[in-house]
Amino acid sequence: MALFNSFVLTGVVAFIGLYFVASRIKAWARLRHIPGPPGATLSRNWLFRKTMAGRIPNALADVASEYGPLARVGPNWLICSDPNEIRRMWSVHSGWHRDAWYNGFRFDPANDNILTANENKVHHRIRTNVLPGYNAKGIITQEPVIDSQVRKLLDLIEKKYVSSKETGIRPMDMARKFLYFTQDTTSALGFTTPFGYLDVDEDFNNTISTLEGMLPTVTTVGLFPVIIQLMNNPLVKSLLPKPHDNNGMGKLLGLIKDRVDARYDNQAKGEDMLQRFVESDLSRQEVEAEVLIMLFGGTDTTATALRMTVFYLSTTPSAYKALQPEIDNAIKSGKATRPIISDAEALELDYLNAVIKEGLRMWPPISGLQLKCSDKDDVICGYKVPAGTAVGISEFTVMRDKSVFGEDADRFNPSRWVEEKDPKRLKEMELTQGLVFASGTRWECLGKRLAYTEMRKVLFELFLRYDFAMTDPTRPFEYWNYGATLHEHMNVTITKRVA
Repeated sequence: MALFNSFVLTGVVAFIGLYFVASRIKAWARLRHIPGPPGATLSRNWLFRKTMAGRIPNALADVASEYGPLARVGPNWLICSDPNEIRRMWSVHSGWHRDAWYNGFRFDPANDNILTANENKVHHRIRTNVLPGYNAKGIITQEPVIDSQVRKLLDLIEKKYVSSKETGIRPMDMARKFLYFTQDTTSALGFTTPFGYLDVDEDFNNTISTLEGMLPTVTTVGLFPVIIQLMNNPLVKSLLPKPHDNNGMGKLLGLIKDRVDARYDNQAKGEDMLQRFVESDLSRQEVEAEVLIMLFGGTDTTATALRMTVFYLSTTPSAYKALQPEIDNAIKSGKATRPIISDAEALELDYLNAVIKEGLRMWPPISGLQLKCSDKDDVICGYKVPAGTAVGISEFTVMRDKSVFGEDADRFNPSRWVEEKDPKRLKEMELTQGLVFASGTRWECLGKRLAYTEMRKVLFELFLRYDFAMTDPTRPFEYWNYGATLHEHMNVTITKRVA
């Protein structure tokens, strides 16, 4: 009997092993005609290692460089670096939809939000409901809110971070200060009252650090969707952050819940984004989810764009020297409102807007896989792609495509946007750079307009008043990129401009 049981057990183990090997071979064979790193064809481990190393955009760019515009990076995952194909797949009528990879951004494992909705109909319903909140009554209404936070940022710099002979070097960590600005601006737009990071100049409650610390985990969950199912288990749920925890994510959830509850209980109303969400057809749970995404998605991306644009300007003298005269002329000619330039006025400054486009192009704030999927077979870059295959993007490759942006595509050169005389070429540049915010596609970023407004105002006012230099040019910053960038020790030395 013991021998029989041993024989049965051996057979079961062998069957499981054969099934595992057969399934791997089947998965490999399905996409065997598409090139990619050998280690990526049979397992998710290759992509997992690259992700956890904090260099996923670099790894995807290396793959695209070696294997071409369509490459395999996982058993069922491809990346594309052809901007025309990306625009086609992301278009409203293409039939492509988000892959389960986005489920990693479900802060509530049981409920979707605007970022995680995989079904196009669900995504459209949520988007329709939150769009009035992002539009509010137009930028004219939102501008004073943004201006007040710009002034707070300028006041903080003036009080604590201007270096001189008298004060010595007083470096400012852009990684933190710009994030304080975007958190306060977004919370002011969202709740009327800002969180107040700029007031205290610190990450009180460790909320920002907690959100940043979640990025590696969130990205990992996207690679292994089964984890989402485990997170719905009551035992696992009991271990997750809860509203009104003493600090971190739970503290932030508590702040959001309190403000949402106050609106539903008619304790308060406001001319802000939250009020628009409450007045929509979203459920109460969906409103809480959208507020969290508003804070998460609308702050880190703009902060990263500001940091990197200041970095590129401070290390590119030609661009620096071209921007400041345009700013000075706007002041001298009376074409810039004081104390903060209006967005309409800033839109007229060609070089300032070229600087912003170029900064976003050189370092896209979102540069992860962004996997999309189709229920039908397709042909991408000449390869047949079976239905159900997830296809992502190599943002760093697309944004530095020499056939689109020229032979100097790897260089920060804002002049390319004002000197290009060929309308057709310029349009292709604009369309490709627009993919930074998925412009013109089903998944266009709702906060794009606000992000551009914040950047125009901040960069104009900063470079009007100050000169910037990286405090340590040999090691200007440290970073980890999990699809969004975490910067540390991004110290800049700020001095007052000499008139």
